[in-house]
Amino acid sequence: MKAYVLRNLWWIAFGIALILLIDHSFKIVNLTIDTISVLLLLIMLLSPFIAAVKKIKFGDFEAEIDIDEIRKIKSETEKTLSESQENRGEVPKIYATSDAIKALAESDPVIALAKIRIELEKLLARLARFNSITVKGSALGALVNQLTNQEIVSHDIGKALREVIALCNRAIHGETISDEGARTIIGVGVELLEELYWLARKQASTGSIVHKEIITPQESDEYYHKKKYRLTSITPYVENPKKVVRELTQEQLDEVLDGYRDYAEFIVELVEVKNG
Repeated sequence: MKAYVLRNLWWIAFGIALILLIDHSFKIVNLTIDTISVLLLLIMLLSPFIAAVKKIKFGDFEAEIDIDEIRKIKSETEKTLSESQENRGEVPKIYATSDAIKALAESDPVIALAKIRIELEKLLARLARFNSITVKGSALGALVNQLTNQEIVSHDIGKALREVIALCNRAIHGETISDEGARTIIGVGVELLEELYWLARKQASTGSIVHKEIITPQESDEYYHKKKYRLTSITPYVENPKKVVRELTQEQLDEVLDGYRDYAEFIVELVEVKNG
């Protein structure tokens, strides 16, 4: 019923004003203040703009966060994420967090929105630390701006983050949100969580690029095929622990690291073998 009233608010306002104007004009009820007609005419003229009001509160009656605004954010974010996502075969712990938030949304959407905001803040802070950005005391919106300005997070993702965080804040601070709106924002928030998780994971494994230059094919050959490395590993969780030292080319080292998760060994040292 409340949603119906909000959708047709300007028609209701216009109709009431028109009835009162006719009543006043034909003296059906004895109204003696001459400015009433002017006031009611003003209400009639302004009533089409009432539909643009996003928040109205009178006693316990409160307008909802605009569902069209939420749908627009969802559409734009899905397009951005579909262009950036890669094939991700693993199922890391972020998906358990996503599932927990979706389950929470069934019983308490506002708490689920609060959880979305908390998890987004954790991942944004992690990205900031990886890139030596100060996060203590920073507003979340300002942190998103810093990450975006330094191109750590794309501008499209940054825009989606700011919009989702703003809607979460509004819901947390008391604005009413429909079930459909809450589910939509939670869905978008979960997708952004997973996107940030993979971005943080990539940075954790590759580090930050501090220098980049073009090298010659000869230099490339020197780095890849001719250099050697001494790799020291230990196997601790056996009856007779052991340490192994290997000398490897870059190509051999790539093979060792590619299957590293399958080994019971732990790398403890890796140094370049200097010529001579």
